[in-house]
Order: sequence, then structure tokens, then C-alpha cells
Amino acid sequence: MTTTQLDAGSVGLSVLLGDDEETFGRAVDGPTTGPLAVIGSPFGGRETVLARAADRLDARHVRFDADTNADDAVDALAGGPVVVEGCHHLFTRTVGGFRPLSRFLDALAETETTAVTGWNRFAWSYLDAVRGIETVFPTHIEVGTLSGEDITEVVEANTTERPTFLRDETDESPLTVRRREVTVANRTVSVPVPALDRKAIVARRTEDLDPKTATFERLAAVSDGNPGAALAIWERCVDDEVRPTGIEAPDLDADLDREAAFCLRIVLSTERVDRGTLTDRIGPRTPRLLGQFARAGIVTSEDGTVRLQPAGVPSAVAMTERRGVL
Repeated sequence: MTTTQLDAGSVGLSVLLGDDEETFGRAVDGPTTGPLAVIGSPFGGRETVLARAADRLDARHVRFDADTNADDAVDALAGGPVVVEGCHHLFTRTVGGFRPLSRFLDALAETETTAVTGWNRFAWSYLDAVRGIETVFPTHIEVGTLSGEDITEVVEANTTERPTFLRDETDESPLTVRRREVTVANRTVSVPVPALDRKAIVARRTEDLDPKTATFERLAAVSDGNPGAALAIWERCVDDEVRPTGIEAPDLDADLDREAAFCLRIVLSTERVDRGTLTDRIGPRTPRLLGQFARAGIVTSEDGTVRLQPAGVPSAVAMTERRGVL
């Protein structure tokens, strides 16, 4: 299935930036006070903000990827105002992996013209913890999350399908019993375990809303207000009819150990990474982990490149943060 792409013109800066819109305008339109950092989640609208900056500045729009070397990164800053996307590709979590980033930041500090840079939110958090990157940028703004009303507008602007919205049934109890295998005295046995039925909980929480409002409020919650993730989840879940409980993000249905969570965090913070690079960092478990993530719909792995999928972002965030992986 081809994921619906977010139309950059369908989301306004006021929606994406909120209170930071004025700060963005001053940084782009006013006298140069140093480089600007635009920080956002994967598929969350960061690219839209950078495209608007390039238009307002009539600037070159450069996109870094995993193959960008230090010389190319520095050269990108020459010759007038510039918007640089994908700065999180300038480092790897390996010995010597920060050299391209360090050279870029040194050059950025000496740049006298306007430079707007784009960063993955999770890579930025890591770099700020280990390198204090925030001190390099006098101004940084964050792309925010969208409300249910905003998500409604985004979906309707980017899709043509208009399903029938149905109300959920609320007769089900939110408590159910599932069976789980546990090991006792070297024997594996199946035991009943009480568990919450998420769909029943959703039905109860949304029963006072009209079906359309309830569905989009659910979509905003499941996608964490990320417009790209919301569009992908919508495409994944919606057919001719839709109920609020039908809106679900991909889920691994399993707790990840720390190594697996670290592997997923690298993909989350790079958005796309060379499979060989990931294998060198994680080790022999990499193919099995990537297979697990791909089956859940969180990543794809083709032509030697591992790519994060928009619908998988909320689960990737939740699983890696639950393990405390930075």
C-alpha cells in the first residue's frame, strides 16, 4: 500500500508552530542573529516548516542524507541564505562518528548569512544530552502536535475517501481475561491473566461524542498529533466505514529488551539508515529484529536501506521511551 503523503500546503505554520510562529518569523525575516534550528518528529511537519523558510528567504534548500560527508556539509553553507534539511544524518553513534557534525557546527558558527537547519527531535535530544548542541543555536523552535480538529482538517485536505462514521458499541466490559505462557520450575504453563480491553475503553471514552468527532479524536490520540503518522494510520485503518475503535497504530505486541529498543531508537532518530551500518552497531540480531519491526509495519528494509514508516512512529516512540533509551 502506498502511504498518502502530507501536502505541505495543507497545514499552516500557526498549526505546526503554535506560539513559536512569531519566533520563527523574527528569526527568518529579521536581522541575522545566528543559525536557527527547526526540530520535529519524523513526518510531523518539519519539512513543511523548512520549505516555508526557504520560500520566505528565497534560499537554497539542501537535503543531507546518510552519504553526506563533512566537506559537502560545510560547502552547503556557502553562498547566501540556506535551508539545510536532515542535519541528524551528520553523525553516527560510533567511535569517530561525530566528526562530520563537529565540522558542520564549527562552520555554522562562522556563517554570517541566515542558515535554517532541520533536525529530528530524537536525534536532537540525544545530541543535546551528550554534546550540548542547544548552545550552538541562539534560536530553536519545535514543531508541535496537532489537535483532533487540526487532524480532521489535515486528513480531509489530503484524502478523497469520505467513509461512513459509525458509533461504537459500549456493552463490552473493559476488563477481559487472556492466557499467558509462563515458566514455573522449568515447565511452561498457560495461566489466565486479567487485562484491559483497549477497544472497550475507547468506546466508553467516546460514547458522548458524535462518531466523526470521536474517530478523529481517537486518530489524534493514537498518532500523538503527528500529521504524517495520522494520515498513514488513517489509510491503514479506514475503509467504507469506520468506528473510533477501528483506529489503531501498528504495535509489536511484545516488550522489547534494551538492545532491541536501541536498534529501534536508531531508526527512529535517523528515519532512514543503511542496513550495514545498523548491523555493525547492533550485531547479529539485526536481521531478526528488522524482520520483527517490518512485520509489525514499523519499518521497511529494501535495497540495503531501513526506513521508518509514518504509521509506526507512535509505537516506536512509546517502546523506546518505555525502555529509557536516549
